[in-house]
Amino acid sequence: MPLTHTKAFKALLGPVLLLTCWVVLYNSFRVTALVLLLVLIGAYAQFVRTSKTRLMRLVFVGFLIAAFLPIDVTLHNAPGPPRFVPLIMGMPHPEDFAAADRGEAVLGGCIVRGNEPRWMLVW
Repeated sequence: MPLTHTKAFKALLGPVLLLTCWVVLYNSFRVTALVLLLVLIGAYAQFVRTSKTRLMRLVFVGFLIAAFLPIDVTLHNAPGPPRFVPLIMGMPHPEDFAAADRGEAVLGGCIVRGNEPRWMLVW
């Protein structure tokens, strides 16, 4: 019997996978990675029913890629068509506030973790 068909593997894979994803998402938060985490939960449910790991593996790799990409999607509404704008982290200057008001930049906050995206998709 393959390892993926055992009950212990199915029972332990979910918590280990979700804990790993939560740590990655906590250290480099991305909205796209959060969406893929929800899809991964659904793929895990499908794995428990069928013992097929292909979808779960693809979504997990997509999650890891999305968690470390230099781009992300923001839910801030900006005037104009959808476009990529720079993300400004740290203490913004007065020019940065003006650029954010015009929709030319997104202010990310004061706490810099080091793995923030460089560009945000606004619409």
